[in-house]
Amino acid sequence: MYKNYFKITVFSSALVLMTLPAMAGLGNIWTDFQAYSNDLRNYVVNNLSDTLKPYEVQTQTAINNSSGAIGIPNPNTAGKIVQDQITQYSLSEKFETNSAVNGAIVKNKIGRHITLGAVESTLGRNGQSQTRNKLQNAEKAVNDIISIANTAETNKRQKQIEIQAVANANPLNNLSGFAADANPISSLIAPMLNQSKLTQLTWEGLADLELQNINQRREQSKLIAATLGTTVHIHQDLQYTNLNLTNISQQIDETNRARRVDTSAEVARLLQVTSQTDLLGRR
Repeated sequence: MYKNYFKITVFSSALVLMTLPAMAGLGNIWTDFQAYSNDLRNYVVNNLSDTLKPYEVQTQTAINNSSGAIGIPNPNTAGKIVQDQITQYSLSEKFETNSAVNGAIVKNKIGRHITLGAVESTLGRNGQSQTRNKLQNAEKAVNDIISIANTAETNKRQKQIEIQAVANANPLNNLSGFAADANPISSLIAPMLNQSKLTQLTWEGLADLELQNINQRREQSKLIAATLGTTVHIHQDLQYTNLNLTNISQQIDETNRARRVDTSAEVARLLQVTSQTDLLGRR
């Protein structure tokens, strides 16, 4: 009964640990997030030149200035810092001469770059190794809880047998130092000793059961802490997803705006040509 119950209840909690990118030990959620944030930052910093050239210096500064209490850069703040610098100093690229549009594009690149860092910290070599170890620790915690429950069940049955044996025994036969048929004092003391033995066995059983419960709750608390860490991490990943969706929407708007500007410029050019043609025709 205990075995099946804990397998169903506890293992369902362990399953959600699969996405947690951490490793020190089960339940060490702050250490877990430190490992995660370090991997994320290392990826972001080491790959700036490949993604954000020639703005890697500005991006590095923005990432450092936008990092919060858990060491993870804020994509919105970092992107906004670089975007403002590009717009303010009218920085442009070969294929994008409009600094405002160029700033928006670079801001979106920064958001995507940080998102890729989050993915790398989870699915990269280090992230997968950490996840494997985390799952192994979770499985060990589940097995420990099952073992504790089985031990408690065995100890309970053993104490029941001992208590029943004392209760069924002849009090006079359990009294050492007194003849069974002689001293009347023995008939008074024996029941008291018998009751004392029963009380002792009962308290030993209760103490052992309480110890097993404490050990069991300790292991369960590790699973609960790890589950909390997973929940926070999933919530953070959802924010990166929302950021990317926002970037896509914004990029579409910027593209449409640029297309409208180009169309307006083309219409103006055609009007100018038409006007010049009319003037030449009248002459």
